[in-house]
Amino acid sequence: MNLKKFVPVILLAFLAGCSVAAIEDRYLTKDTYTTVETFTLNTGDNIPSVALKDGQGELFNLRNLANQQNLLLVIYRGEWCPFCVDQLESFEAVLPELKNHNTRLVAISPDDEATTKNTQKQFGQGYLFLTDPELKFVDSLGLKKDATTPHPATILVKKGGEVVWFYVDKDFKTRPTGEQIRTVLQKFL
Repeated sequence: MNLKKFVPVILLAFLAGCSVAAIEDRYLTKDTYTTVETFTLNTGDNIPSVALKDGQGELFNLRNLANQQNLLLVIYRGEWCPFCVDQLESFEAVLPELKNHNTRLVAISPDDEATTKNTQKQFGQGYLFLTDPELKFVDSLGLKKDATTPHPATILVKKGGEVVWFYVDKDFKTRPTGEQIRTVLQKFL
């Protein structure tokens, strides 16, 4: 039996199994959803004033960014996580709508600067990738799953810094997709 014939089939089956599961539609029009008991943000709260580096080492303060425009914060486990990459790829289709809603996509992970730089290259300028290697920001939100991994979260922050919507789930496979974010943008911005 020639195993080389089956390698692409097995690889495709594996990758198909690593797709993000869309969240239930009812959570698109509610203000919040979380199964992480330690998560500290509520709607109406201001996003913390925290500075994180991008892949080039430039510091970005989240509160300052939010004072300039709306933010879609995506806290993800790292570039090694196929579910994270799948979610981020799903946002490519809605980048024009994010721009129309004056919303910047800011993706935050514990990846180091070099990995963050490579991820930025992969996704391009429609995204801002920031690194939180010690999980200080993640921990301040109560999203630290363990010493190296955050719980994934998607948080919509209105210009000025107010949190208006979020989805946080212990199940790292279930997250809002780009298509679903369209509904969230229309409802909350």
